[in-house]
Amino acid sequence: MAKDVGAEAAEDFVCPHYLSFIEHKYQALSSLGEGTFSFVFKALCKRTNRLVALKAITRSSSPSRILDELNVLKALNGENNCIRLLEVLRHQDQIVMVFPLIQSIDFKDFILKSTIIDMKRYLYCLISAVRHMHSKGIIHRDIKPGNFLYDLDSGEGYLIDFGLAQYEKTKVSSPVAQTKTLIFFNSIVTQSRPPGYYEKDSRPQMRAPRAGTRGFRAPEVLFRVPNQTKAIDMWSVGVVFLCILTGQYPFYLSMDDVDGLVETAIIFGNAEIRKAAKHYGRTWASNIETIGENRIPFELLVKKMNPDFVVDTDAVDLLYRLLDLNCDTRISAAEALKHPFLANM
Repeated sequence: MAKDVGAEAAEDFVCPHYLSFIEHKYQALSSLGEGTFSFVFKALCKRTNRLVALKAITRSSSPSRILDELNVLKALNGENNCIRLLEVLRHQDQIVMVFPLIQSIDFKDFILKSTIIDMKRYLYCLISAVRHMHSKGIIHRDIKPGNFLYDLDSGEGYLIDFGLAQYEKTKVSSPVAQTKTLIFFNSIVTQSRPPGYYEKDSRPQMRAPRAGTRGFRAPEVLFRVPNQTKAIDMWSVGVVFLCILTGQYPFYLSMDDVDGLVETAIIFGNAEIRKAAKHYGRTWASNIETIGENRIPFELLVKKMNPDFVVDTDAVDLLYRLLDLNCDTRISAAEALKHPFLANM
């Protein structure tokens, strides 16, 4: 996916001085983005005259985190729509990873331009990457449009950024085993507070993995279930698919996990959220009037938010299977690739 370039590729970009050790191999051209633990920039490989993406790890990252990401990339080996690691450069405590440069479309543009075939190709590539990753026992933990680079012209996409990825722990029992039933939160409305205002819960917070981007966290993450499985990635895929079908990105706008649960409950309804909470060893209680007892069907949601889209029954069925509140019955990546919506891909 890298491209040959000529002299016109040179751009006005100054590489940070502490990355000068790469200059004998790569010419930095422009910034591509910045995250919590790294920044990425486009560069020209002087040996091959091809464009690459360089990911410079910030010095605040722990050595173990960097090693984990490198081990995951090595295990995935750039196969099945997972990004390939080309090279690693190191000088003292500074690490730079080298990847192919993918010519990707902005996700908002993809939503506007994509046909039903484009949607199928996008989802097939994404789930193929997830299946490959899960077959190695790896959970990505941060699947979102920004971590999936898709080329609309070629129909190829690549899963990137494995900085939060972890190997799944051996599952000896259900995700809620040895978890005491607790009330996760209870919204309280008083005369001095507007409807939906949350009173501070004075109890100690429950500790559990909470990685991932707001809006893409699975219910078991929001409920802070300690033993989380690969199913959390499939929920995130479902949210991506929900954004595509409804034409809304971002779909969820929550600022924290409590708000995230409320947004989820508005769609799924109190009855299903209570059932899910019980499965995860939690108790759901809410008096927010905008949360109904029953769920809003996805068919209705898609029709109202994206009236120009002709609802595809197979697409909506897959959406139901991906956005299953119960992690134990949520569709797996291998199963999703066999679903009627993707079977012919």
